[in-house]
Amino acid sequence: MKAIKIITISVFALILTACAANNNSIYYWGSYSATAYKLKSEPTAETRAKHKAELQNIIAQADAKNKRIPPGIYAELAMLEAEDNNVSAALQYFEQEKQLFPESSKIIELMQSSLRKEVKQ
Repeated sequence: MKAIKIITISVFALILTACAANNNSIYYWGSYSATAYKLKSEPTAETRAKHKAELQNIIAQADAKNKRIPPGIYAELAMLEAEDNNVSAALQYFEQEKQLFPESSKIIELMQSSLRKEVKQ
């Protein structure tokens, strides 16, 4: 009887663990959290490059994983490009963010306008 209880509890724990490990998100996040945290806690050129590469990886891998690109990924990549003075790439990424998430159009347009003003100065 004691063995049956142990087996039942073990099976139940295994099922709960398997369910908890299942990621049902419609978005593909890749290693976003890890690289974003690393960049925030240790802001170096290396951590910035790794985070930027991860953003590009998310964009490249999302379709292959049958997931969507998360909101803000293109916008964050645009901001990183703008910091590198790559204005044309930044504006393209902002446009892609607006296409994927039309509800963000107002804020993205403000960001684009701000970027264009900085370039003119």
